[in-house]
Amino acid sequence: MQSLDNENQNQVARLALRPKRLEDASNDYLWRTDPELAELDATAATRMSFMEYRRRYEDELRYPTPWVKRFAIEIDKTLHIGNCMAYDIDTVSGQAEVGIMIGDKAYWSKGFGRIAMSLLVDEIFVNETIKTLYLHTLEWNNRARKSFASVGFNEVRRVRRAGKDFILMQMDRT
Repeated sequence: MQSLDNENQNQVARLALRPKRLEDASNDYLWRTDPELAELDATAATRMSFMEYRRRYEDELRYPTPWVKRFAIEIDKTLHIGNCMAYDIDTVSGQAEVGIMIGDKAYWSKGFGRIAMSLLVDEIFVNETIKTLYLHTLEWNNRARKSFASVGFNEVRRVRRAGKDFILMQMDRT
């Protein structure tokens, strides 16, 4: 992982990952229904009701699976600005996919996504038997590609899924 500059070192002290909790559901629902955020996530905005969303959300929290680790991204231990996760965790092959979304647009392009991804990488490499992390980012999302590269992910190849072009990026534990 690349070192952080002084400005981002100050932000690191403010930023933390924590396990998801039920109180996050309202922010997550707002972000999942936002068409701009859905486009960045290569999906459609959710159209289910908040009640249904919350019920499913509660089930995910109540019955977690061992191949998914979900985290809220929080500033100053109070402000939930986004989420990140490792999923498809395969301890046999030693690989996992990661993803991130800064849902609160007031925190875009300020380095928080990069810091959060650095924290997630550290969390997974320290606490899991994972040797390789990978992700898929939309080919046109240059901001994300640059951010992931700054954390230490390398572009591997172009991948086409569901009619969309992605860049597969990967990082190995050192």
